[in-house]
Amino acid sequence: MKIFVDTAPLMEKPLGEAAGLGWQGKHTNLVSRDFGSWLFLGAILSTAELEPDAAEVDHCGSCQRCLDVCPTGAFPAPYQLDARRCIAYLTIEHKGHIPAEFRRPIGNRVFGCDDCLAVCPWNKFATAAQATRLAALAGADSLPLAELLGLDDAAFRARFAGTPVKRTGRDRVIRNALIAAGNSGDADLLPLVEGLLDDASPLVRAMAVWALQQLAAPEVCSAARARHATRERDSAVRSEWAAGGC
Repeated sequence: MKIFVDTAPLMEKPLGEAAGLGWQGKHTNLVSRDFGSWLFLGAILSTAELEPDAAEVDHCGSCQRCLDVCPTGAFPAPYQLDARRCIAYLTIEHKGHIPAEFRRPIGNRVFGCDDCLAVCPWNKFATAAQATRLAALAGADSLPLAELLGLDDAAFRARFAGTPVKRTGRDRVIRNALIAAGNSGDADLLPLVEGLLDDASPLVRAMAVWALQQLAAPEVCSAARARHATRERDSAVRSEWAAGGC
């Protein structure tokens, strides 16, 4: 047998539904009558002969809280997800620049979203996991933006060793943190944002430009543009300078 927990391209959700674990809700995630939507799905592939369980049926009814709460309108219809608009996809899996239309709706989310899961009424049956391995690592969540923005690659790897965040990589996480910084209204973050205008990654530099334009006074923004825009060679970063208000 082989065991998988989000470690292979298996269709765990429809398999879980067929196995009677729950049903795919209108947000396309699996929902359990016993655990709500707060669960991990694991799969065991085996050649053993097993008696199949009955498949679960849909219990969403007329509820559409998960559809209504989505900040980016990622659900074109119930049971359909446009991953290109999903904040979880954009902040974790997407390797490129995040389109401008999604930056404000992302708000302060740096790694994932889960709004559609959080509002599910079936979560009233959810209970906290008792397994130690499922517990959040101390200090691994809700990090101050200032701390995130100051991480180089080595510090990032050390800070997030043993967590799913490490897989996304430093550049993408800093990209996300810069969007959160731009949405924060916190001018105290400006020195860190300006420091990232010279980052080695164009992904980071582009979002540093955007964050600067959201936080800085026009004269500060114009001065930074004079120092950096003329020597910028990446077309995406140059586009951010051109699209801004300084």
